[in-house]
Amino acid sequence: MQPVLVLVAEPGVDLSPLTRHLWAERVAHRVIEQDGRQCLYVADPADAGRVKVWFEQWQAGELQEPLPEAVQPGIQQMLLSWLQTPVSVAFLLLFVAVFVWMHFSAGWQAWLEAGAEYWPQQRFDPAVYLDIGLWALWRPTLLHFSFLHLLFNGLWWWILARPIERLDGVLPLLLLTLACGLGGNVLQWWYAGPSFGGVSGVTLGMLGWVGLRLRKVPYPVPRMLLPVMVGWTVISIALDTMMPGTSVVAHGAHIGGLLTGFLLAAVWPVKSEPSEQA
Repeated sequence: MQPVLVLVAEPGVDLSPLTRHLWAERVAHRVIEQDGRQCLYVADPADAGRVKVWFEQWQAGELQEPLPEAVQPGIQQMLLSWLQTPVSVAFLLLFVAVFVWMHFSAGWQAWLEAGAEYWPQQRFDPAVYLDIGLWALWRPTLLHFSFLHLLFNGLWWWILARPIERLDGVLPLLLLTLACGLGGNVLQWWYAGPSFGGVSGVTLGMLGWVGLRLRKVPYPVPRMLLPVMVGWTVISIALDTMMPGTSVVAHGAHIGGLLTGFLLAAVWPVKSEPSEQA
């Protein structure tokens, strides 16, 4: 769904009373700076008319504070919000299902042994990766080894995957999930061998995607998120280099996923911006 530009304001205008009202009314929106001005986008074009009315009321000093209960979304509204991003929710449920399965079956352990007979002697042979197979290389993405591991990765998935699905569509989300998972796992296998898992390579790839496109697409994520996470990645690599085993992080998967996300963001076209409406 293409976001709609509803209004443009000068940099000195305080839009916070209006944006508070929009959040209270559960209108998904984002204010971003473009060409030295504040641009307010709404995710759902159906909300544009209401937002314009509230903007006019706010300018006239007639905008009423929403009732307190409007701030708390009910279960029905929450479910409707989830249904707007079904693929993101389905993958999150899949991660949980695999985590539960890991506690009742040992079948997943074979996923950690893919290509073990080739590493490290043949890790520079491209044919080896085809022999292992794309599915065997990608499927460790679904594995999480503790509740905290699942919780941390699931949180980042929820923060990044849903805006991508909502603003860019299902196809970019699937492409990022498959390509960043495969790119990160291949680099991790090359770098440290088998026995790894987690979706963090994909979430780092999504972070790269969002970070490069944030000026053109109003993702509801902090602008400093990309440099902070990249800085954390660099610091963890430095710590493990000086004191091996400090972070217990699959650096190859993180770097490979992040670079794949950057590459996809650079070549994937951004939807044309909507014409200005104010």
